[in-house]
Amino acid sequence: MRRVVAVLAVSLAVLLATVSWAGDFKVYPGAKLDETLTKEAVQMSKDAPGGDMYDVAIYSTRDSFEKVCAFYKGLGQEYEMPSSPKSVKLPSGTELKTAYFLFGGAKDLPSAKSWIKVQNPLISHQKVQVYTPGMDKPSYGEVPGVTTIMHMLKKK
Repeated sequence: MRRVVAVLAVSLAVLLATVSWAGDFKVYPGAKLDETLTKEAVQMSKDAPGGDMYDVAIYSTRDSFEKVCAFYKGLGQEYEMPSSPKSVKLPSGTELKTAYFLFGGAKDLPSAKSWIKVQNPLISHQKVQVYTPGMDKPSYGEVPGVTTIMHMLKKK
């Protein structure tokens, strides 16, 4: 009888551990940590109310916004940011697309311990000189064809 109880206890512990890890953030396959953007975001968050509550990391990939969002729809819950459009036209005419995903079973952003913002194109608040194929002049700040994944993790 003790053996059966022990086996059941171990099985239950393994099951609970598996369930608690389900829905956690994973880095998009092939995305790279962008140290420059991460440092920029950390600096900006210091000035924002509650900005010191999160650890932040920004990853980038050349994969499409839609492909990255499809990956995260399988891991987290898509969240509609109140009073924030999913896309806007930039002065250049490019469409800026954003999506938010919550992890760990959270129902809204304030209760989420881990969440991400997926965005395309990459927009830097600093003057970043980027040479884009087919353009005669460098562009500043806007990097077409790059999708970013900003991961926010609540500090304990």
